[in-house]
Amino acid sequence: MNNLGAYKTVTTLIKKAGGPEAAAKLVVLAGGLVFTAGGFTYAGLQKATPVVRRGVAKLLEKVQGGAARRYPIDGTTYTVDTAASDEDGPEFAKGATFTVLERDEDAVLIALDGSDNNPWFVSATFLAQISDFPG
Repeated sequence: MNNLGAYKTVTTLIKKAGGPEAAAKLVVLAGGLVFTAGGFTYAGLQKATPVVRRGVAKLLEKVQGGAARRYPIDGTTYTVDTAASDEDGPEFAKGATFTVLERDEDAVLIALDGSDNNPWFVSATFLAQISDFPG
């Protein structure tokens, strides 16, 4: 096998372009156009990204029914009023504290202060019964 077919095609194209110098200029021009088009595409994506993010956030809010708005997560720490333990969960001693990391309806992800085995998923109803957690 040889590459004479490709060589013939390249030399024919160079001749049609007007010689090696003209062909080199066309290659540089084409590269510049590709680079410029890439720059415009990047800039357009940068401007479009916030719009897309807002649209996705609105869509998720509609789908989730505003759950994120009802349960703001700010890392609030709560104190346990009644000693208790949850099924397969941590044991809460009276006076212990925990921090809410995330919440989705009744499921609450907490970090029990002083525990090396964090985080824990606990029921919001259970936390409301044993602590100052609002439920």
